[in-house]
Amino acid sequence: MDSNLEEVKKLLVKLAAIANQIDARSVEAVRRIEGSAAALDQGRQRFNASAEQFVGQAVRSIGEQAHDVIVQGTGQAVRQFNAQLQQSAASAKSSAETMREQHNLLARAQSMLVWKGLIALIIGSLLAAGGSSYLVWKNMRELKRAEFGADILHATQSGSLTRCGKDNALCAKVGKSPKRAGMQGEYLLLED
Repeated sequence: MDSNLEEVKKLLVKLAAIANQIDARSVEAVRRIEGSAAALDQGRQRFNASAEQFVGQAVRSIGEQAHDVIVQGTGQAVRQFNAQLQQSAASAKSSAETMREQHNLLARAQSMLVWKGLIALIIGSLLAAGGSSYLVWKNMRELKRAEFGADILHATQSGSLTRCGKDNALCAKVGKSPKRAGMQGEYLLLED
């Protein structure tokens, strides 16, 4: 049994040596793992820093590009709007000028119509006054003729004017001392 015991001791020594080696290797493996973990942690930290820096740069770059696109798009839209606004203003100005010209033409035409109407009214008034004067003159003449006719009728009724003689000529009764009329006394006044 001694030999067995010896063998067990040898085996135990070998096992202890193997355990020491495994322990040393485990410690070395743990140290390497810890080193690797530290290296990974440093790598992760560097990666995070790089990623944050990349994301920041990307965001800034995208922001600047978006800003440039927005400014460019807005500028183009504003330029187009400004061009349309200027075109609309020019069109409105042209329309206003056309309306002003039409207003001036209408004002002149209206003024001419007023003057023509006034002249026509004056001419109409003159024609009416002239026509009225002519009618008054004509009626006065007719009235004098009618009065003359009435006088002749009265003279014939009173016997101052009659027909006499063999030719049945018109005769006037002038009285015993006839009165004369006219510039040179060429007329004899009839007796009533």
